[in-house]
This record gives sequence, structure tokens and C-alpha cells, in this order.
Amino acid sequence: MLDPRCRLRTPVRETPQLLLTPFIDILLVVLCFVLAISFQIRAALDVKLPEAKTGQILTEGRLTVAIKRDSEIIFQGKPVTLEGLAAVIRQSLAKLSKAAPVSAVIQGDQQIPYAVLVKVMDILRAQGITDLSLLTDSPGGS
Repeated sequence: MLDPRCRLRTPVRETPQLLLTPFIDILLVVLCFVLAISFQIRAALDVKLPEAKTGQILTEGRLTVAIKRDSEIIFQGKPVTLEGLAAVIRQSLAKLSKAAPVSAVIQGDQQIPYAVLVKVMDILRAQGITDLSLLTDSPGGS
């Protein structure tokens, strides 16, 4: 005979509940990831970079200037004219901190006129940006 202390209890019927806290935590992590990645993605430009065997990988470039094949200039992802480039650079420099030296990366198509590249470099230097880098592709790269 069974001991009365060992009686089987009737199961307590609980209503199933959806735990929202872990779900919201996961959504917030995914949102942070998407936001962090979206700031890293560069605008897709139709620029075929020239190749250079001695190129170095850049860790960070403050200002980016892209020159497309048709000599269209893109500054920090926004189209700008050659005449308006100096004013846009001045506005960007006013927003940056004065403590760190400002550098610029020029991403030019291999078919752009040499004169356009020189004008863009001259405008950057006239605004006080002397640390200039030319973005290139590695040999056999994409």
C-alpha cells in the first residue's frame, strides 16, 4: 500500500503565456546591429578604381570624395558641383572636432580626367586638408 504522503498531485493547469521580455531584448539587439551596419555601408557608386600594388588598407578616413567617370563629384555620399565643393567642405570641417587632424580619401574612377582630380585635390588643400589618400584597388581585385 502506498504511503499517504506520496499521493500524486493533480497537475495545476496554467495558461500558457508569451514572454515578451526576451523577445524585445532580441529585437533591440537586431536593431542595434542593423543601425551599426547601415552607417558602415558606403553608397554604391559606379566607380572603377585603378589598381596599385603598393596600396595600403585604410582604417578610417574622415572625409570621402568620389569622382565618377562622367566627372560627377560625390562628397560624403551627396552629389556636389566642383564650384560648390569648397563650401560643402567648410561646412563639414566646422562640424568635426578640431583636436584630431582631418584627412580625406579620394575615390576616383580610372577614366576621370586628370585635371578634375587635380582641381579636387587643390580644393581640399585650400581648405586645410593636407592628408590626402587616393583609394585604389588591389591587382586582380574586384
